[in-house]
Amino acid sequence: MRNSLLLGGLSAAVLGLVLVRSLERRTPPPDPQRQALLQAGRAVVASAVANLHLRPAQDAPLADQALLGHTLTLVSPQPAQGPFVQVETVERYRGYVLAAALVPLPPGAPPYGESGPVVVVRSRLAQLYAEPDVTRRPPLLAAPLGVRLALLAEIDRRWLVVRLPDGRRGHIQRGDVELGEPPRLSAACVLDHALRYEGTPYLWGGRSTLGIDCSGLTANAYRACGSPIPRDAHLQHAFAGLRPVPVAEAQPGDLLFFGDGAPTSGTPKVTHVGLYLGQGEFIHATTQDRPTVHQSRLDEPTWQRLLVGVRRHPGMDPTPARP
Repeated sequence: MRNSLLLGGLSAAVLGLVLVRSLERRTPPPDPQRQALLQAGRAVVASAVANLHLRPAQDAPLADQALLGHTLTLVSPQPAQGPFVQVETVERYRGYVLAAALVPLPPGAPPYGESGPVVVVRSRLAQLYAEPDVTRRPPLLAAPLGVRLALLAEIDRRWLVVRLPDGRRGHIQRGDVELGEPPRLSAACVLDHALRYEGTPYLWGGRSTLGIDCSGLTANAYRACGSPIPRDAHLQHAFAGLRPVPVAEAQPGDLLFFGDGAPTSGTPKVTHVGLYLGQGEFIHATTQDRPTVHQSRLDEPTWQRLLVGVRRHPGMDPTPARP
């Protein structure tokens, strides 16, 4: 009997140990990076591009993207565990981002790249290096068009030193950037920025020169010129900060909105947006003909049929962007 009790007690102990270890495997220890982000409440993107997913899974659809240096706010509810955190962009878009792509922004700290000297990436992609040499080491990362970087020093006529959001120093070539002077909303500014995306692949939810969608292109162009507008085409169309103008009076830099072609007795359903270049041409990110950012003509039958309206920013300087 005593031996049976001992064996029974030993078996129960072994079973308990197995169950504890099984639970330990199922419940990973808290991720210090994730905990630091949740405690800070705000974060800065430390990777070139951070995907915002509709669900906390890497195969979930994209809601949006945030670029290197962008500030994100952590919002509730948060996943109980795992590699993702839920965030909100300045355009109030929400999605789930890998915590490893972010660094905490301490309470009270200014957003990255919005104070002190900065440079703005003007190339489609700008390589950042650990030292001022393109051959000794591979790049730290590639910063997409429009990214603002905190400037630390000028080494010579070719190289600049910048501080990355995660605190590392990076070296960037002067030809890839411009001084981050306060932007001014104008047709020239908006269209210059948009045209730099020409040839970029179409990507639903994309916001960079690695891939972009129609409203990402227009939102990026206006944001680069100091006048943020909503993220989605239908929200841009309804945005009170833009005013409708007749199609015949469209000017360069105006937003052109298109529908799905379905008959409607009320407000048309807006599904697409582009930027008017002038002379009957516009630039947009589309899957029509070829899935890229490219130029089209308003007199093409497809776009004539789908056009539902034109919107203009009241602060737009109509200075011609094209001869």
